[in-house]
Amino acid sequence: MASEAKIDRAVVAAADQFIRYGFARTTMGDIARAAEMSRPALYLLFPGKEELFEAAVEHLNRIRLAEIRGALARTRGLPDRLFTACDLWLVQVFDLQRRTPDARDMDDLSIPVVRRVYAELEALIAELIEAEAAKPLPASAAQLARGLVFAVRGLGAAAGDVETFRAMARLQVDLLCRALG
Repeated sequence: MASEAKIDRAVVAAADQFIRYGFARTTMGDIARAAEMSRPALYLLFPGKEELFEAAVEHLNRIRLAEIRGALARTRGLPDRLFTACDLWLVQVFDLQRRTPDARDMDDLSIPVVRRVYAELEALIAELIEAEAAKPLPASAAQLARGLVFAVRGLGAAAGDVETFRAMARLQVDLLCRALG
C-alpha cells in the first residue's frame, strides 16, 4: 500500500508541473523527477497522467477553497464576501494564466474535473447568497451563483491585466448585490 506522504508528494509535484508546462507537455517522467521518485513508483500510485491531473486539480481546489473559507471568516457583508470568493478563486486563476500561459489546462472546462471544481465554487457562492441575501431571490441561489461565477470568468477575455480584471469582478459582484437588494 502506498504511503499518503508519497501520494501527496506526487500530487504536489504534478500540480506544479501541470501549471508550468500544461497537460500535453508534462510527462509522467517529469512528475516522477519533480516528486523525487522513479516512474515505476509513480505508476504504482497513479495508473496514468489523466488520474494524476485530476488529483492535482482537486488538490489545488482544496487549497483554494480553504483559503477562501479562511478569508470569509474575516469578511462581513454579502458584497465583500462574494468579492472575496471571486478574487481568491477567479482573479487568482486569471493572474496565474497571465503569468504562466500553460496553466490554462488547469482551467479548461472541457475537462470533467475542472467542471467539478467550478461546481464547488458555485456551491460556496450559492451558500453565501442563500445565507445573506434578502428574500425572495429573483432566481435560485444556485442559478445566481452560476451566473456570477461565469460572468466574472468571462470578463477575463476583456481585461488586459489583473487589476482591470479585479475591478471588473468587483463591479459584477456589486451589480448582483444591488439587484438582490
